[in-house]
Amino acid sequence: MTDTTHLVSPAEIHQKLNEIWESLDTTKSTRASLFNLIFYTQKNNRSAYAQKLVQKIVEKFPSRVIFICVDKQSKEDSLKTEVSILSSKQGEHDVACDYIYFEASSASEVRIPFLVLPHILPDLPVYLLWAEDPSKEDSLAPQLEQFSNRLIFDSESTDNLAKFATNLVRHFEESKTDIADLNWARIESWRNLFSMAFHASEKLEHIQQAKKIVLSYNAQESHFFCHTRIQAIYLQAWLACQLNWTYKSMRQENDQVFFTYQSPHTQVEVQLIPTHHSTLPPGLILNLDITTCDQQRYSFSRDPQEIHHITFQGFNAEKCELPTQYVLAKAESGHSLVNEICHRGTSTHFLKVLHMIKKMELC
Repeated sequence: MTDTTHLVSPAEIHQKLNEIWESLDTTKSTRASLFNLIFYTQKNNRSAYAQKLVQKIVEKFPSRVIFICVDKQSKEDSLKTEVSILSSKQGEHDVACDYIYFEASSASEVRIPFLVLPHILPDLPVYLLWAEDPSKEDSLAPQLEQFSNRLIFDSESTDNLAKFATNLVRHFEESKTDIADLNWARIESWRNLFSMAFHASEKLEHIQQAKKIVLSYNAQESHFFCHTRIQAIYLQAWLACQLNWTYKSMRQENDQVFFTYQSPHTQVEVQLIPTHHSTLPPGLILNLDITTCDQQRYSFSRDPQEIHHITFQGFNAEKCELPTQYVLAKAESGHSLVNEICHRGTSTHFLKVLHMIKKMELC
């Protein structure tokens, strides 16, 4: 973001942005927008995290950003509007884009759709990142959704993942608008890794005979993330869907969670084990072990010092395969949202996972 943020009235937004760009005529900044990106969040401790995501996105994809922050605790009729320029700061020739910020009290949020609409660039797609729980009613949601081509949610915002999944399915079926979730995007590298590791027909046959899966993840919470189990739940549910397992039940013992599935071959138990690493990202999947009915084992281990490095190895009582090294895409802040903007449509795998999670009484 530029050093100068200008506080303006809503009627002055267009004029002030033009003045800023005129002042940059002598610089090597180029104004660009590939799409419109609307952020919606309530004023809370995660607002700063959403602001950081904005900068990460424009570094990859310059876009007109409209950031909406609603203070639900304030009953006064107040509205603040700011404009500035977001810069990618890459190379000699800088690519930059417009940033429009609205902060409204709950009494003033009814004005937001009327203020946003004139500043959506025509003929460009509109992506809406809804950073709040979609299962909680919000009068702004349907009004902002009608402008949008793609809805990106953040399951970190919910305390009930099954209800969250139910609402996302409903959104998709009623609006036919593409949907996505940041935690789903955060496990994309793991999904790709499984596709590579079990590409061979022999290994695929083995994993279809799985009877026990143990998955460990980083349960260390941060200021922005407290639902650290979600990525692990998504990954095991995706495996269950891909291997045509039927969900049976779940239980919790102390801080561990156990899922029971019925596969075409046997009953399968999936165990989620929390670990605590203050230096690793919250929710990060660390290790995964699979045991089959014939005692074939497959192990995925993350190097805690080089967290993008995964070692994969298969073994049984008779032989031990040489380990294979994989390098996952960097899980930097904002990377998952960038991935979701790159993708088109709604993932059929994601929809299957949502339908399965709807059935779970998650604690």
